[in-house]
Amino acid sequence: MSSEDRTRQVSTRKPNLSNVKVAGHDVLRTVNRRILLNILSERQPISRADIAKLSGLNKATVSAITSALLKDHFIVEEGAGRTTPIGGKPPTPLRLNELRFGILGLDIRADETILALSDFHNRLVARKSYETGNDPRAFLTEIGGEIRRLRAEHTQFIEVAGIGVSLPGLVDNRAGKFISSVVLPWRDVPVVEWLRESTRLPVIIDNSARCAALAEIWHSKSHYAHVRNLLYVSVSSGLACGIIIDGSLYRGWTNAAGQFGHIPIDFNGPECRCGQRGCWDLYASDNATVARYRNLPGATAKRGVTMRRIVELVESGDPAATEAVRETARYLGIGIAGLVNGLDPEVVAIGGEIAKAWGVVEPVIAQEMGRNMLASAGRKIELRRSTFDVRPSLKGALTLVLSELLSVPHLG
Repeated sequence: MSSEDRTRQVSTRKPNLSNVKVAGHDVLRTVNRRILLNILSERQPISRADIAKLSGLNKATVSAITSALLKDHFIVEEGAGRTTPIGGKPPTPLRLNELRFGILGLDIRADETILALSDFHNRLVARKSYETGNDPRAFLTEIGGEIRRLRAEHTQFIEVAGIGVSLPGLVDNRAGKFISSVVLPWRDVPVVEWLRESTRLPVIIDNSARCAALAEIWHSKSHYAHVRNLLYVSVSSGLACGIIIDGSLYRGWTNAAGQFGHIPIDFNGPECRCGQRGCWDLYASDNATVARYRNLPGATAKRGVTMRRIVELVESGDPAATEAVRETARYLGIGIAGLVNGLDPEVVAIGGEIAKAWGVVEPVIAQEMGRNMLASAGRKIELRRSTFDVRPSLKGALTLVLSELLSVPHLG
């Protein structure tokens, strides 16, 4: 579908009258201000005149908004720009003030937790790792103390905007609770309450696959400049997905959206740890690949083998490792085709160790998708490896806070 066709689509969004905001002067000012901040984030350094061209706002409005942003230290002027062709006064480029906000991200996994601090330009300033504790209250209290120490070490920021937390499993981000996970032995943990109590900072939580999808759409600007609908498939010890619809993260009514790894693809298959049989997770996760490899007669490294080691073996041309990974890719393609039929994304991005063997897995996934997707005129789904090789969920945890600062609010 061309961009011209997209612009002719009629909006069908029903206003949420239980949470409606009238578009008064303050709301419109916030919308315009956020639009300018996003333009600056993507195009900096950029002049006021170029901002006016990109945004469609008149120069007087742009001047008023940028003056307010300068006063609030959101942006800074970056010296003089290039002289105009007719010798006039050069424009003054603007950019985000990287010291306006410090942003904290916490990526909690079953074995290891990473704490990171970034600036307003999304550049990492500090990163620390910890062994994840089994007692959530004691562990989060410890992390709260680490956050206080990290802030004391980095006083260059005008303000610390908050903490974004990525968690592996079911999360109720509205209630601020981690519900459960098959890999992390925590249950019904009020993560937001406990972290806020020990840090006195705003806290936002979500699950790791959704965080990774958020990072993909916000920070892969060269790949996703015009992408509004994305399916992110996170392949690790289990399978989970993050869904972006019209530029927004889709969480679902009970915040459980994306748990596609537990859709059965074989009702007579083995029992899954979730209690069902034949889940997609059992055929296309890292655990499935490792088990498949160990059962092959040509496997040379059965004891203690990991997914990372299998990928290394694939890169060295090992036949058994390649066979195991190709079979996993086949199941990934089968499952993804069903999701594409239902969700119709523009792009499917795949993250995890298996994506590092992209030259082997991409053709197999694409072939299975082609076999199982419904035919649609003009449909071409792009299949991509995730932009982030290492901890995309950490990048997403930071993005939870950044998106709160830059997202344009819904009016209803």
